[in-house]
Amino acid sequence: MGPARFRRLVAGDPASIALDEASLAIAGALQPGLDELEWLAALDLIAGDCPSPTPGSIAAHLFDDLGFAGNREAYYDWRNSCLDRVLATRTGIPISLSVVMIEVGRRLGVRLVGIGMPAHFLVGVADDPEVFFDPFDAGRRLDRDGARAVFETITRGQVPWDDHHLDPTPNHDIVVRMLNNLKVVFARRADRVRFAIIMQLRAAIAEVADAEADEIAAAVAVFN
Repeated sequence: MGPARFRRLVAGDPASIALDEASLAIAGALQPGLDELEWLAALDLIAGDCPSPTPGSIAAHLFDDLGFAGNREAYYDWRNSCLDRVLATRTGIPISLSVVMIEVGRRLGVRLVGIGMPAHFLVGVADDPEVFFDPFDAGRRLDRDGARAVFETITRGQVPWDDHHLDPTPNHDIVVRMLNNLKVVFARRADRVRFAIIMQLRAAIAEVADAEADEIAAAVAVFN
């Protein structure tokens, strides 16, 4: 169900992609038989237990009360990009932990957005462009200067700063970035089957399919 489900989810308006469902479709493609409804319900339960519908309360609930944290020991484990495993283990990488926070916020009527800086990923508050959270660092609250400091620390000053690094990242681009991460992980592992699955998913993204047509065809040949 995974690749077909993913294709349906990304076939419509890029602005209206359901981030939770698309993330679980990716996870389901890699883990046949995954019950997506179970994990959507898990997000519902987390949101339902949040004390109040504010960005700060959501961060405290996820990272203080529930103990969600960055997986520093096994950062490149592909499971860090699978939303079900992030919810089950309460560990992940910056983008997957951000998806959890954004989706809990959406369930509470709190508009949180992804902030796709190069080399790192934060969560922003749609109604306050001066407030950010770093889910990989226990949901630490940041202002714009603090976010820039995180960027400069991670990139070691080798990448020039641009204020647009703190612009909101559309859900479509978040999904593509998740696939980018998984492509790199499986290429490094020489995991031909999972690499081919991710390339199948990438083929559902029009601009990626056009740019990577030959690479996709070569990868999915493993299924022939």
